[in-house]
Amino acid sequence: MGEVEPAVAADAGDVAEVAVPLPLHHTLHYRVPAALRAVALPGSRVRVRVGRRRLVGIVVAVHDRPPEGIELRDVDEMLDLHPVLPAELLRLGSFVAEYYMAPIGETLRGLVPSRLPSWGATRVRLTRRGAFLESATELEREVVDALLTTGETTLADLRARVRGDGFAAALDALERGGFVALSGGERRPSGERGSGGSGARYRAAVELPAGELETQLAAAGRSVQGRAVVEYLAALGRPATVTELTSALGSGAGVIRRLVQRGVLRTFTQIERLSLDRHLLSTQPSPVRELVAEQSAALESIEAAIASGGYRAFLLHGVTGSGKTEVYLRAVERALAAGRSAILLVPEISMVPALAAEARRRFGERLAILHSALGEGERAQEWERARSGRAQVVLGPRSAVLAPVERLGIVVVDEEHDAAFKQEKAPRYHARDVALLRARDAGAVAVLVSATPSFESRRNAATGKLVACRLGQRVGGGRLPDGILVDLRDEKGAARKPGEVHLSARLLEEMRSALDGGEQVILLRNRRGYAPVLLCRACGDKLACDDCGLPRTLHRRDRRLVCHYCGSARPIPATCPRCGAAAHEPIGAGTERVEERVVEIFPGVGVDVLDRDAARRIGGAAAVLERFAAGSTRILVGTQMVAKGHHFPNVGLTAVLAADSYLGFPDFRAVERTYSMLTQLAGRAGRGGRPGRESPGRVVIQTYFPDHYAIRAALAHDDEAFAAEEMRFRRVFHYPPFTRLVQLVVRGRDRALTERRSVELSTRLLAHPLAAGTRLSGPAPAPLERLQGQWRYQLLLRHVSGSRLRRLVAETVPQGDRDDVVVDVDPQDLF
Repeated sequence: MGEVEPAVAADAGDVAEVAVPLPLHHTLHYRVPAALRAVALPGSRVRVRVGRRRLVGIVVAVHDRPPEGIELRDVDEMLDLHPVLPAELLRLGSFVAEYYMAPIGETLRGLVPSRLPSWGATRVRLTRRGAFLESATELEREVVDALLTTGETTLADLRARVRGDGFAAALDALERGGFVALSGGERRPSGERGSGGSGARYRAAVELPAGELETQLAAAGRSVQGRAVVEYLAALGRPATVTELTSALGSGAGVIRRLVQRGVLRTFTQIERLSLDRHLLSTQPSPVRELVAEQSAALESIEAAIASGGYRAFLLHGVTGSGKTEVYLRAVERALAAGRSAILLVPEISMVPALAAEARRRFGERLAILHSALGEGERAQEWERARSGRAQVVLGPRSAVLAPVERLGIVVVDEEHDAAFKQEKAPRYHARDVALLRARDAGAVAVLVSATPSFESRRNAATGKLVACRLGQRVGGGRLPDGILVDLRDEKGAARKPGEVHLSARLLEEMRSALDGGEQVILLRNRRGYAPVLLCRACGDKLACDDCGLPRTLHRRDRRLVCHYCGSARPIPATCPRCGAAAHEPIGAGTERVEERVVEIFPGVGVDVLDRDAARRIGGAAAVLERFAAGSTRILVGTQMVAKGHHFPNVGLTAVLAADSYLGFPDFRAVERTYSMLTQLAGRAGRGGRPGRESPGRVVIQTYFPDHYAIRAALAHDDEAFAAEEMRFRRVFHYPPFTRLVQLVVRGRDRALTERRSVELSTRLLAHPLAAGTRLSGPAPAPLERLQGQWRYQLLLRHVSGSRLRRLVAETVPQGDRDDVVVDVDPQDLF
């Protein structure tokens, strides 16, 4: 439906269907004024009125006729000269919104950087020289005539007046000749600042106007340095910054200033290319090795699919250190050689620096990096480089799957099993599944990569939907690490400190041995902060979050108590707010406390922490990994971030301090995640390239459940045994990959009312005809019953048909209720 005030009747051919960034599951219709029709194209941004607000939306479609019985508001403004979203991405974004039952406008908004320059709003004016232009093409003359009529105007308005297909080329020629001037966008008049908050920096640049070189040299006069500047720019064939000229020619800025005053050079201000070196790991290049037979066979299969030009999906399943990265990077090289582009996805930002460094060495300036830790200006720059085709390889976490590359040839999903590929907020898409869909739509190759594939991917490989490529041995001389099991039930002191991490005697022995041998150590503790609870021994108060009802985590380094669910924080109180006693005691241990204990035991040894808090500090994860790669850090303590995809040849020992941290979670994937975490962590040890060390690495697993099949399989490196046992469990209890899931979470500030609404929703679901054959669990209080001031009740739907579940929810949960009912299609977390 469209807005109704003020109303204007629409004519044929001028109605735009617009997705606005509101929690709406439908688009709005607007009338396109005649002056804007030429640029009102699907994929373009527009400014429209919704109620009393002016919002930026995306044109989804353009229609000949308005909806019957509705009078429409006008589009206020076009923001783009050309669509910012190609048709492929527009289709993909619309599908994501539909499949994951998310608002269409909020979904499409996530595809475009928030600070992307508004091309349609760029101002254009005719210069004094342009007013007397004589020699011009027909289209250039039309542009000049339009500007003579209107005076200074916007690009959108000018484009609407000049209908020729070569408008952009004609405008560029006129600008380079000094006949028109643009302000805004990438090029601005000297001295003009960029829009506030964009993060962009501008530098003075100059160029030669159109004309004969001899004439320009004569105008430069007798100055040797001035003539050298003219000759340099003529040979360069493009504009150059003042800094570039002075550095190349050894002349001062005064020479360039005099040439500008004489009219020999034109000056303008352009956006400086922002360096992303701080997001890359400065490591030595990996040695180039001949591929082993398994790698060659996998690469040949993938390259053949790329050469065929059609869709094909692969599962590259290999043990840690088996050279999976080398296989897919060579496949990307093959796609680039065929004139196609590539997307590389990793689950965590912490994995970007090392892979980006290797990709930069191979692909140079063809690489773009996209992730949320970039500044706004950096993100807009990299996004635009991908959209313009200047970068053909895009690397980043899940959102990079929506990068605006053209002619996609291959998309790689590394560590495809990782739950981080699932977005926690609307649209709750899974990047692995979207990657497969995008590859299919583009006729590209998809490669899913993992040492511990998800059970969905294992099942798809077994049924032929994925082509399985297995790498069963490590390359470069490395052997899988020896497994060492520590039963914490037998450890002295462990039982007396429930919830605290215990460094066992065997682990300390192995750490001393590794450090004495010049090796490095990685310790995994999957809790950040100092302690998960700060307890008052006098009255038992846990200083819980007011909105979530859960204990705040003690962060001693920042001197704060932080709720890890809503982000609220408070200073550490000197006395108990409830009873006034000075009796606070930290209970349990996070990465900070482990670091503190390790420093006490091994004084003088470099210790560092890698977790989400460290990643947010200056330098981020790259700085922590840089120190570890350089050897200045000998012991790295961290959350599961330390287990993912890192290659440090000098690591001889890894250890998980509490292997049971996931097993107690009320989630059917808890066992799978425990096994993956243990296997991935073990894979960081003994990866080869350690001169003079014949023995493999070691992995120490501390646990209270030494006989659990996930722990036993991880110790024995027996992936097949674990998969068989877990598949049996999934089949018996009707969990994925044998069924599809939709999770519904009813939220509200009144507990009783929220519970009643969840029961009513359950009744409606069960009464619907589509509920036949559907298994419904709940309603029941969610494991995290209260978050951000809202009570939460959970329902879980299971059926062999995902489309049937989505139809059931669509017909049972009205769109107006979805602010209070979270719909999660294919959920990864059930808490």
